Amino acid sequence: MNQYVTEVEHALSKLPQRTSKHHPESYVGRGQSKLRFLGVNMPDLHKALEKGFSFSDLESQENANIWNQVWSHSDCFEVMMLALMWFSHPKRRLQLRQHGSILKNWAPKIDNWAHADGLSGIYARILEEDPKTVLPWLETWNRSRKPWLRRLSLVSLLYYSSQRQKYLPVETILSLVRAQLQFDHYYVQKAVGWTLRESHNVYPKETYAFISEHIHQLSAHAFSTSIEKIPEPKRQTLKEMRRPKRRGL
Repeated sequence: MNQYVTEVEHALSKLPQRTSKHHPESYVGRGQSKLRFLGVNMPDLHKALEKGFSFSDLESQENANIWNQVWSHSDCFEVMMLALMWFSHPKRRLQLRQHGSILKNWAPKIDNWAHADGLSGIYARILEEDPKTVLPWLETWNRSRKPWLRRLSLVSLLYYSSQRQKYLPVETILSLVRAQLQFDHYYVQKAVGWTLRESHNVYPKETYAFISEHIHQLSAHAFSTSIEKIPEPKRQTLKEMRRPKRRGL
């Protein structure tokens, strides 16, 4: 095992091990990931990251390379989560673009929503600054056979729109969403809903029109998430539009 993986996992193994509903595997979904779980919760992971490791005082690029090794060689959920947390730290926001070539290669290892969404948040920040580089990644993943790559291709577009200062054109966002409407995978369909919800925050008119146009193509999971922040009575209007199909009319 890589020496840095060994160091990080050894440090985490000394932390409290959570059980039942507080166990990380419980909220990720038992049996949903092939990774090992130590049972360390997020607050304790944050504390471990703040405490640091033998390499924490090295300069930024060296640290980035080490956390890349940790991500690449670990089979432990919490260890990999720490790597995501290191890159996600606000003080590294302006440095993420220079680490794009490293982070692009993390995507194929994703096998759960927690890692997928953590990585999507990072990609969204890089996309904001360098869309010409990142958008082609997302367009390629949008056509992948792997559902987690498809989820990344959507959630990374905006992540949480309130955190963005720049946005892709609405046509680009909605075209990538449209391509997933018939892809039968729970976490991809949740990503469809998430992306439409966040797109509506930025482009309310165009996104509402999209939801209306595809009202019967949206899965139940996608639809319920997509309308969460649409004000009444428009939300009720959309529900009424879906009702004939549910009645078999």
